[in-house]
Amino acid sequence: MKRRALVLIGLIAVAGAARWYFAAAPAVPDAALDDVPFSIGGWQGRRGVELSPNVEAALAAGSYINRAYVDGHTGQANVFVGYYPLQQHGTAIHSPLNCLPGAGWNMEHVERVAFGDGHVRRVVIRKGTEQLLVVYWYQTAARIEGEEYRARLHSVIDTLRSGRNDAAFVRVTVPIGADIEGEVRAAQQAFELAALLQPHVQRLLFGGTGPASIARLD
Repeated sequence: MKRRALVLIGLIAVAGAARWYFAAAPAVPDAALDDVPFSIGGWQGRRGVELSPNVEAALAAGSYINRAYVDGHTGQANVFVGYYPLQQHGTAIHSPLNCLPGAGWNMEHVERVAFGDGHVRRVVIRKGTEQLLVVYWYQTAARIEGEEYRARLHSVIDTLRSGRNDAAFVRVTVPIGADIEGEVRAAQQAFELAALLQPHVQRLLFGGTGPASIARLD
């Protein structure tokens, strides 16, 4: 805990210096998030519930998609992608580790796992009898990272190197069945959809293929 606090203090200092000396420019992607396919692999999507104006204001994303996907069998998932063309005070990406407990969800398990050439967060949450498996990450032109402190540090480095710090927040949520294999099955479905989704986010927002998209659970 002490080490994390020291890292955070140092990060805040570096971030403050970067904001003072360097101004990141908002990025303008060639395509929109709406162009993420509704048919992706064996999954079929539809538009999800529209977010309320209050939620949209709190997210402060430049653009976003909120969709429901099914795989034609038992798989179902929610996909949310928010794009932040310029991260600064008031428009930075919110961490689910803060937002989910505030919405009444209990965090039962949180881990950082390998995903392609980067890492993501794998989280199990519960509210009453409802249990969900969440996979999320912060994606830029250069990397995929699920750990908040690392993502913020890279954001500062990206600003210094390229003058831009745009990023996408990508979240895949799958319900966990009540049977003994429920969590394993939910993880397989979530990572399958995540691996299919990531290259489209990379292509539409950052150009090229970017980081590798094949999930590794080791």
